[in-house]
Amino acid sequence: MLVLPAPLEADARRHPLLRHLCVTDAGYFPNAGNHFVSRPRGAPTVLAILCLHGRGWVRIGKTSRTIRPGDFVWLRANVGHAYGSGAKDPWTIVWAHAAGTELAGWEDLLGVGGLAAPAVLPLPDDRLEEPSFDRVYAALERGFSIRHLVAASAALRFTLSMVAQLSTERPKSRSAEERVARSIEALRSDWQRPHRLEELATAAKVSVAHYSSLFRQRTGFSPIDFLIRLRIRHACRLLDTTSITVKEVSERSGYADPYYFTRCFRRVMGASPRAYRKTPKG
Repeated sequence: MLVLPAPLEADARRHPLLRHLCVTDAGYFPNAGNHFVSRPRGAPTVLAILCLHGRGWVRIGKTSRTIRPGDFVWLRANVGHAYGSGAKDPWTIVWAHAAGTELAGWEDLLGVGGLAAPAVLPLPDDRLEEPSFDRVYAALERGFSIRHLVAASAALRFTLSMVAQLSTERPKSRSAEERVARSIEALRSDWQRPHRLEELATAAKVSVAHYSSLFRQRTGFSPIDFLIRLRIRHACRLLDTTSITVKEVSERSGYADPYYFTRCFRRVMGASPRAYRKTPKG
């Protein structure tokens, strides 16, 4: 969970690129058993929640809704609410709070403006990777500078636009193998951002164990090892074709920590990035 400090939030919301949409908090709660939040007067910001796995509930006034995988919840600012999950089959959620003048426009596009009951939009639960909601959290995880906050806001805009599109589409029937294959292609094209195994499995509508088994059958690697190898392959191209520093290679390959990058690189390639660069090739 990441929360923008109050002084930084005040400054950010005056910035011309953030006054219309500013992410103030974001997080990822895996298997959040006995999670409970009650705000009788609501929050000063809008709260968006996407359930990836398990079950939970949300309540506004006397109206409650059960939340299942694929449900996108929109809680308006300054409206009293409560939400949570129990100890049995607890939900896994990704969420973000946001403020700004354009949120009313998003409510209209999503069709959730002015609802007295909890606003819940069911999304196809085999396509939960597509809104890329975790990019919002990932942007804040890198820092609280203006450029990071702008990146978080841009990520949230993309998420909301995808939610608006997916909420109107009917889920298509696919086999587990097809859904895992689709997930693998998504990883190939979007390897730079963080991916969580439980989120990938939920999007494929299979258990984590079954997802990992099908994934290994198709690729020969576990999902995490496969993702690491995609990143290291990109790092090798940069080391072979550019003169940028190893730290820059690390960042462009999806690793914020160059020491962790070096350990991963050595494990996959059998040499450090510097030693690999010096090795004659071709």
